[in-house]
Amino acid sequence: MNTHNTTGPFDEADAPVSRPLPTSDAPRRRRTPRLGHALVLSCAALGAAVAGCNGLFGGGDDDGQTNGGDDTGSLDSGCADNVAFFEANLWDPIMSSKCTVCHTESGLAKGTRMVFDTSGTEEALQANFEAVRDMAAIQVNGESALLLRPSGRHPEGHAGGALIPFQGEDYVVFEKFVNRVNLGVGCEEQPTACEPDTVSGRRVLRRMSRVEFDRTVADLLGVDSTGYILPTDANVEGFDNNADALLYAGTDVQLMRDAAEDIAARVIEAPGSLIPCAVETGDDACATAFFESFGRRAFRRPLTDQDRARYMELHRSVEADEGFAMGVQSMIAAALQSPYFLYRPELGAVAQDGTYQLLPHEIASQLSYMIWSSMPDDELLGKVESGELATPEAISAEVDRMMQDPRAEAGVLRFFRTWLQLNAKPSKDMTAYPEYTEAVRQAIERETAAFVRHLIREGSGSLNEMYTARYSYVNEELASFYGLEAPGGAADQDGMTRVDLTGSNRMGLLTLGSVLSTHAHAAESSPVHRGKFVREQLLCQPLPPPPAGLDVKPPQPDPTKSTRERFFEHSSNEACGSCHSLIDGIGFGFEHFDGVGRYRDTDDGHPVDASGDIVGAPSASGPFDGTGELAQKLAQSPDAQACFTLQWLRFGFGAMDQADLSCMAEQITGQLGPEELTVAGVIKAIARSPRFTRRLAEAAADPGSSTDPGGGTGPSGTDNDPPPTSSSFDIQETVDSVWDGGGCKSVVVTHQGDAKVLWEVTLHTEGTPTDVWNAVTEAGSAGVKFSGVSYNAELDPGESASFGFCWRE
Repeated sequence: MNTHNTTGPFDEADAPVSRPLPTSDAPRRRRTPRLGHALVLSCAALGAAVAGCNGLFGGGDDDGQTNGGDDTGSLDSGCADNVAFFEANLWDPIMSSKCTVCHTESGLAKGTRMVFDTSGTEEALQANFEAVRDMAAIQVNGESALLLRPSGRHPEGHAGGALIPFQGEDYVVFEKFVNRVNLGVGCEEQPTACEPDTVSGRRVLRRMSRVEFDRTVADLLGVDSTGYILPTDANVEGFDNNADALLYAGTDVQLMRDAAEDIAARVIEAPGSLIPCAVETGDDACATAFFESFGRRAFRRPLTDQDRARYMELHRSVEADEGFAMGVQSMIAAALQSPYFLYRPELGAVAQDGTYQLLPHEIASQLSYMIWSSMPDDELLGKVESGELATPEAISAEVDRMMQDPRAEAGVLRFFRTWLQLNAKPSKDMTAYPEYTEAVRQAIERETAAFVRHLIREGSGSLNEMYTARYSYVNEELASFYGLEAPGGAADQDGMTRVDLTGSNRMGLLTLGSVLSTHAHAAESSPVHRGKFVREQLLCQPLPPPPAGLDVKPPQPDPTKSTRERFFEHSSNEACGSCHSLIDGIGFGFEHFDGVGRYRDTDDGHPVDASGDIVGAPSASGPFDGTGELAQKLAQSPDAQACFTLQWLRFGFGAMDQADLSCMAEQITGQLGPEELTVAGVIKAIARSPRFTRRLAEAAADPGSSTDPGGGTGPSGTDNDPPPTSSSFDIQETVDSVWDGGGCKSVVVTHQGDAKVLWEVTLHTEGTPTDVWNAVTEAGSAGVKFSGVSYNAELDPGESASFGFCWRE
């Protein structure tokens, strides 16, 4: 038997590729009064090295010499809006998040020159500005301490680590601030703000996650693909669909090929109605009709003549040797490896204002994967092709229809499991919890699914109901495990029956067995795990991992003390207290529930004290007693409301760009209000937002636009005199992936000359470049000439530009 390459008739993009995504705009900076207070504990819990926190951005008075030579280092250039620039670009999006644990009167850096006032008043803002301005004026080896400290390049180090990558986006913002207050440079740049209806977000190719692949294959072909060994999805802050993290490496391509060929063979064994004729008697017309239907659904867009020609050419070449069935099988296998199947483009077409309008089929795929975690159905594709998905009103109506589809239950449950961090199977000590059987664990999983199903089907779907619902779903075994009365009434499709929790100690999602057992230790409850869960997932205030070398083992069991007493001693240690005052005070409120989610009045013979306290959350701070009061507090908190919206934005867009998404979260939450803040309401608001249908042009992000903080000016000449070209470049080429007939490379070009230039390089390529990003090409006798695009064409001495391309032999 002859063998045929089922990797498909490759066209410009028709190969699984690992490639960098388009460069994005710098996030818009603006005041975020709630989500802007995320408490990143970069300097807390530094073990015994408390003194090492003497300077998140600066240490004691020996940091260096000020530009003005005075004690304070205060030197203001006089830009009229320096305070506004500081607030919008440094304080709200960066410093209020990364500095306010150490650098406060109670923090570990309380003895340094930078102690911030977090009261939120205008006076506090002015004082914080002056502290940072004075630090900017301090020079260490000719460079501002405000740039050296947070980037980890200060000669004396930085106890908080490198919070801001050198020459990264946030570093550039600090650099601009230093220029303004030290040199009077850049005063014309206006402070940015969170403005309504602003287009944000970059153009991306989003690889399907494993869950999305399995559900798409099931909807497309009716085949269960969950048993295949496929590439592992990287997890980014709990989400498995992050666009930047989902890339294919070279070895992944073979895994996808093996799975695609086996899936195709299974389809041909039992094609059902997928093929519009008997495979034994199929002809060219039948194959054409099959691909017309299958290809449109697989690629989730209208087919092109090129698609039809190449896939039919593949079919005919295989059919000639091995028959009709193998020809169709080869088309299926090739399509399942195509980037048009494996990736979801959100690229669009350029509009008159320079932004990119996403194409109707790209919008449809965004909708279906956000709501269903799967491909558009025929009705949605039909509306795309007829132009019915062209307005926000039409998109809202489609959200309503799709939410009624059974697939929405699985899609929304996927969000909840991701948001609440429930995807991992809890590991429990069976000596401590012998009653926590596999049957109980599975019933707890079904409880979560039934709770979410009821919430969006029969309930309001509101955040308030999520937190304060007085119902759940149990079977007899789980009811007994929880200490509830045996359920009466009819069971649902999974054998679970709704029970009224009025009069019990359970309420809403905080007391779901899945949440309580996941966020606990193997043999006991965990105030740290549960407090961290609330802080990060429900309030969107991220906490970094403890510093290296710190002993993070939980307190040892002590029969003379309760769990609370043991953890209170550990959190009262000054080296740990700054962090754990933000965590444990919340986690103690869960202490009526053991490590597997059962209610208790005593903890190993000690009375349970479930009083708690939230600090550092503007609208949620304050004392509470038990999970019931905590649930009520979160349900009414604008912090938690905006966080719920933000988590949907992260999930829907597959992105973690906090600045832009936090801005959208604030706007959407404010527009909806508490009553309309429902699952469907948030999804509709996201789908109606400018970012859902439009993206920024890549050229808007100009990494070479910053000014030298040392006071140097730009190159001589006018805007009409472009820098010369040069051949003084160091070129680093990296092969990202290779497949039969092609591959992809990433290239970094570094300018080694002594003057600004327009870069261009000539490379030998193994084939014809078919997909190029961050560069333009020109064929020549010596090879392919690559040159920069508008935002990376000019290079200063020592500066680099990155680009990439795929080729086809």
